Amino acid sequence: MKIKRKQLFYFGAFLIAATFLLAQAPQNKPADTTTTKKTEPKKESKKDEQVADESEKNWHNPDYRPYDKSFDALNTLSDAYAQNKLRLSLSYYQAGRSVVQKMRDEVERLRKESAEKIRFDEKWYWQEMDRKRREEQAISLKKKEAKMEAVTSFTKAINHLDSIQNVRVRESAEYKELQASLYRDWVLQQYDLGNLPQCIPLLERYIDLDPKYEEEISPHKYLSSCYAFKERVLEKYSTGSEQERVFYKKKKNEHLLRSTEIKYGKNTPEYEYMLDLVNRDEVMAISPP
Repeated sequence: MKIKRKQLFYFGAFLIAATFLLAQAPQNKPADTTTTKKTEPKKESKKDEQVADESEKNWHNPDYRPYDKSFDALNTLSDAYAQNKLRLSLSYYQAGRSVVQKMRDEVERLRKESAEKIRFDEKWYWQEMDRKRREEQAISLKKKEAKMEAVTSFTKAINHLDSIQNVRVRESAEYKELQASLYRDWVLQQYDLGNLPQCIPLLERYIDLDPKYEEEISPHKYLSSCYAFKERVLEKYSTGSEQERVFYKKKKNEHLLRSTEIKYGKNTPEYEYMLDLVNRDEVMAISPP
């Protein structure tokens, strides 16, 4: 009887264990399948990347120059390319700003030293005037050289910025702020160098960057001067067509009125005065000689 009871006990335990295992089996199988499905593509993707990288190493040729650059152009869409170009653009922008600031500090120092210096060798007024003229010439040369160097740096910065094709980076606040700052500083230096016609495209681009820039006074004032310069050149040298001259006149007056409107408002004596000047200017332009 004792043997039978032990056999029944072991048999019952075996049935319980088997039932438990069978109940757990259906639950574990889907879990394993799901896990396999999630992890397999990652493993295959990494494996494919490794194979691709390895094959590129086998094909490495430092002298390779693609005849069709369509595929290589895809690199310009990457985040790494965009961030590198953004970094280069910022670096050139800061270099240009540094050149201008150093020039201004140097000019201030020279003028201060000249004003404080006692000159016993200047007996006549013309000697003082001649010395001041030479000093201003030297300062003007320093300014010109610094501004030209700054424009070169700003131009490189703009080119790097324009080469970015990554949409996410182009839509970022960092990109847009740097772009606006570059346009402003480039125009400031080019205008001072007398390159007024070259300023027009970048001023127009600056205004189109954001509605808030269109509401600034300065870009419209600069554009008015630049278009006035173009108009004057056509009149002075009798070049270009009549349509071009009228176009530049209208653009000049358009931005002149807009800058007046922004500063004083439309319903003001200042705006009325400017509007009267513009109307007379344009009437004279279309009146017969």
